[in-house]
Amino acid sequence: MAFLNDWMMLMTLFLSLSLHSASQAPAPAPAPTPTFVSNNLIESTCKNTGKLYTISCMKILESDPETASASSPLDLAKAALNLAVEDTRVAGKKLRVLLKTKRRPFEICVNWFDMAVGQFSMSSKEVDEDPETANYDAALANSHESADCENALASAGIHLPQIEALIRRLKCFCRIAYAVTDALPQEF
Repeated sequence: MAFLNDWMMLMTLFLSLSLHSASQAPAPAPAPTPTFVSNNLIESTCKNTGKLYTISCMKILESDPETASASSPLDLAKAALNLAVEDTRVAGKKLRVLLKTKRRPFEICVNWFDMAVGQFSMSSKEVDEDPETANYDAALANSHESADCENALASAGIHLPQIEALIRRLKCFCRIAYAVTDALPQEF
C-alpha cells in the first residue's frame, strides 16, 4: 500500500509540474521553412545518430527554428548543442522535483543529466576552435551514466512513462551532439 501511495504521489507531482511548465511556457516561435541545404544537413546528420534515433532526431532538429535554419555543419552543431543544453537542463529540473520523494534512483539520473549538460556546454564552446575535442566531449555525454540511471529506476520498481521519455530524449540528444560534432572538419 505504501508503494502505491508513493507511486501516486510521484505521478501527481510529475503531472502537476508538467502542466505548470506547459502553462508557463511562452508560445513557440513558428519554425522557419527549412531550406534545401538545412533539410539535407539535418537529414544526413540524423542518419548518423543510428536507426533507433533517426526519426526522433529529425523531429527535434526540424522543429527548432535555429537548427532548422542552419546553413552549415558548424551552424547546426552550435544550434543543436545549445538546444541539447537547454532541453537537458529543463528535464533535470523535473527530475530534481522527483528527487525529493525517492532519493536514490532519481539522484543517479539527476547526476547523469547534470553531467550531460556540462558535456554539451563544453562541446558547444569548443566547436569553433577545436572540433575534435568538441566531438570527444559530446561523446562523453553518452557514457555509462544512462545505464546507471535506467538500472536504478528499474531496481526501485519505478516505471514512469514521462521519466522514460526524458531519458529517451536525452539519449537522442547525446547521439545528435556526437553526430553534429563528428560532421565538423577535423584539424590534423
